Amino acid sequence: MDLKAIDDYFASSNHKPFFMVVGDAEYGEIIDSLKSRAISFLYVSDCCRNDDKVPDLDALREKMETADVSCDYNNVVLLGLGEYLALCGDKKTMEVLSEFSDYRLGSAQVVLLLRCVETQVRQLIKNDKRPLENGMVSFGNNLSSSVRFKFSDPGLEIFKINGLKNVLKILESGESGEISANTIIPFADSLLPIQRIKDSYEAIARNINMDAVPKECGTEEMWERLLLDLMRCRYEVDKLFTENQFMDFRDYDLYRFLYGDDYKNWLFYIYLMMNSKTYEDKYLGYVLGRSTGVDSFKRNILNAITCISHTDDQFIGFYRERKRLLTHYPESEMAAFINENKVNAEESVYRLTDNTMVEKQEGIIWIANHGMPESLEEIYPDLYAYRKEYAFNGKGLDPTFAARLTAYFEKYKELKLRNELTKEFSDDVDKLAIERIYNRLPKRDELVKEKNDGSTQLFWIDALGVEYLSFIVELAKRHGLKISVEIGRADLPTITRENHSFFDNWPEDLRHPKEEDLDKTKHEGKGGYYYSPKTPYAIHLAEELRIISKAMSEAATTLGLRTYDRIVIASDHGASRLAVLRHKEEKYETGDEKDNESKHSGRCCKYFPECDLPFAIPEPERGYVVLADYGRFKGSRASNVEVHGGASLEEVIVPVITLSLRDNSIVISVIDVGKIKADYKTGIKMMLYVNKSISETLSVGYGNKRYATKRKDDNHFSVDIPDIKKAGTYGIDVYLGDGLASHIEISPTSKSASVNDDFEDLM
Repeated sequence: MDLKAIDDYFASSNHKPFFMVVGDAEYGEIIDSLKSRAISFLYVSDCCRNDDKVPDLDALREKMETADVSCDYNNVVLLGLGEYLALCGDKKTMEVLSEFSDYRLGSAQVVLLLRCVETQVRQLIKNDKRPLENGMVSFGNNLSSSVRFKFSDPGLEIFKINGLKNVLKILESGESGEISANTIIPFADSLLPIQRIKDSYEAIARNINMDAVPKECGTEEMWERLLLDLMRCRYEVDKLFTENQFMDFRDYDLYRFLYGDDYKNWLFYIYLMMNSKTYEDKYLGYVLGRSTGVDSFKRNILNAITCISHTDDQFIGFYRERKRLLTHYPESEMAAFINENKVNAEESVYRLTDNTMVEKQEGIIWIANHGMPESLEEIYPDLYAYRKEYAFNGKGLDPTFAARLTAYFEKYKELKLRNELTKEFSDDVDKLAIERIYNRLPKRDELVKEKNDGSTQLFWIDALGVEYLSFIVELAKRHGLKISVEIGRADLPTITRENHSFFDNWPEDLRHPKEEDLDKTKHEGKGGYYYSPKTPYAIHLAEELRIISKAMSEAATTLGLRTYDRIVIASDHGASRLAVLRHKEEKYETGDEKDNESKHSGRCCKYFPECDLPFAIPEPERGYVVLADYGRFKGSRASNVEVHGGASLEEVIVPVITLSLRDNSIVISVIDVGKIKADYKTGIKMMLYVNKSISETLSVGYGNKRYATKRKDDNHFSVDIPDIKKAGTYGIDVYLGDGLASHIEISPTSKSASVNDDFEDLM
């Protein structure tokens, strides 16, 4: 740039300020050029009384007037005035420039190197041409400037530059472009662009990447608190998240992090949002994408699953992840979800889990109305295990009798779950009430007595019928226990008063305290269930399964502690749900509220010889008449949950279950499992390998049948299962003696397909 205009001014005797108007490029060039000359510099920033105060213009005037005394040289250049005036606005700029255009200096000469005020200088000389005519104004060749500002309140501590004084110093050095600083001064009339960061979110976004977290995700109060935390952590956001244990987050921790202190709950949501890429293609990512804040996220984590069909390819993965996420959610939260979930009745069951009792009960209600869902094993594994067929076998059970019991209880469980009594089943109960086939079974007391060897604990679960055996077998597998099941009969009537001697006769120090909760659940007054016509569903079944599961867990723990070698689980009687649904009153009215002669919802009553009902069983020695059908004597309040006291199969037949620790050193496997062929005429043949010599008989259970093996040597056993005639995947139970030793999955191929494959290989 040609400095002739400035040189001419310094060579003159004019002692008024000289206006040199430049743009960004020439500003720096002039400063660099003048630094090599005998020139002094004055800085507007030096007139600021502290870091964030505007310059004292009186002090500036004094500096200009006394420059000949205070400066090294009489030739002086003033920096920073143009930028400061531009920040102050048009009015202030015109006032100061007008004053300085005619300002009398001392013996020094002062060049005002002005940026950002070209328009105002041109207006000045338009109003008064003398400065231009007197050669006191000069314009550079390129007057463009990119100076702009981003200011924040000092309390936010967003930027490294603090206060106007330091802003002016940067400008005086020739900097251009965006200048970011913390200042409280508003500069409302600025001629230059100013972006004022007024809220905490923007302050945070200046220091950490918030691209994935919109401002709308939180309130100003929350952002302000986060900003303070980040400032404390020197904007190391991972340090803040680590302090709150978010970095160790696991799915099952979700409820703990989302419910409690409002700020920490919100902060956890921000953590998830900032790490949303981690959750892409997951249910958590799906929910985050649908949410607009922590409250929205809380709702969606429960309800977003309802927007996906259970047939969608993503559903099962989302379902399983959501189940883990909701592990510790309380019943109240899930109750709200269930209400939302009812919009699409056909789909609703597939969103339920077994995390909470309210969901389990809703699943039972759905099944009663719609039938069995295709994925019950996924939705409610315990109920699936309960519904599995249990193949009866053992003492007193010939194949025909065993098959009959298997079919009966399979149907009973189905109807209990559906809360329905069909005429066909009711008619079958009436036939059985005459046949009384349970008399073929040994007495429960005899079976229990045989188990008393001095190292076995007796566990009495009140009202445990055989309907739960498939579930109990599954629980034994889960706990790694060996299980043996025998079937016996209770004494009539099937009430506790007449069925406790098996427990009384057991050594007291080998008894586990009686488990009464199952029996209480079946009694509406004690169990808390009451079924009106509007709520007829057998939702108490969910509580029954929970109680049995708890008892089995206690047994497994006891065995694990090796306090006892074995545990025998026995019961006084079973109970019937379907007898409640029959609503059949017999012609005899016995008893009244005073003497309560009619017992247990009328399933039995005090003996009277006149009773001529074909379904009634007289027990004169015990002093009772017992009903074997689904009827009830008048004179006692009808139950509406479950009943016992009568002689239906589900009331009389009780299990005697022996549990022990499985010998984990025994491993049973199938030889050449991939080569098993299924023949539609002969079934399958397979070879079992046992890794150590055994003395007990080895057998295989499939369906409701038990198949004996043939010993080939100490380790190999062959077995034929004629009932598996087709290719597929089958679950096979392997027994050592009466105890379940292993469960094996096999997938035979069809023999015809094998023949075709062999032929193709030859070709």
